[in-house]
Amino acid sequence: CLTRSHRAMVFYETLILIHAKFPPNETKLLMRETARVIVERDGALFRILDLGWRHTAKALWKKEVGHIFYGRWYSLIWGGGPKAKQEVEETLVHNTGVVRQLTIPISSPNKFYSNRSTYYPLIKPLTPPLTHHVPMQQVE
Repeated sequence: CLTRSHRAMVFYETLILIHAKFPPNETKLLMRETARVIVERDGALFRILDLGWRHTAKALWKKEVGHIFYGRWYSLIWGGGPKAKQEVEETLVHNTGVVRQLTIPISSPNKFYSNRSTYYPLIKPLTPPLTHHVPMQQVE
């Protein structure tokens, strides 16, 4: 029987929105600090994905920054206990660059975020090729 402190690791995905006025070197330090918090609480950081610059669906407002219409999204996939989750959330909430953050448990490894294979979907032809068509002969 596992005691309360020795239960199996839970997998989480943390989505972070960082505003555009936050310097890139500070963003790098924020990711390092978040990784440090996870590892110090006996967790494991599996992947940090930079999802790029995206516009928000509506204007967001942050006290120190003002209105925000776009920002840079990051996805962290990691495993750890409840204490690690609480510490990660506290680290992100108290950072001035983070506009929004959401940490959700992942029920199975199949639910991990996966990149799109292509940007544009593959379009299948709606009709079969014209096999009855005979090309025109060249006019001289």
